[in-house]
Amino acid sequence: MRSVDLKKMRRISIIWGIIMFLLIAGVTILGIVYKEESKKYKEYETKLVEKSEDYMRINNLSKITIEELKEQNLIEQTSVAEKECTGYVLKAEEKYQAYVKCGNYKTKGYAE
Repeated sequence: MRSVDLKKMRRISIIWGIIMFLLIAGVTILGIVYKEESKKYKEYETKLVEKSEDYMRINNLSKITIEELKEQNLIEQTSVAEKECTGYVLKAEEKYQAYVKCGNYKTKGYAE
């Protein structure tokens, strides 16, 4: 009787081990995918800041939208990963920060 219980316990332990491994692997993969996706948006934010700094300084602006950047031919694209973006660049205390919303992605602090 005891050997049957031990075999059962061993099988249950193996099954739970496999389940835990799959859960950890799944969460890790999701984290990597999210990080790669976020990287594209961060690069776009950096590009917006680079393209807008001189223009904002020359024109004494504290805010410029993605649409205005496009109208001024400072940027070509208004989308990332085939998701249309809205947003703006703000200047505060000589620091520039881009805020974008593209599909489900939104920069922390983005105000509509």
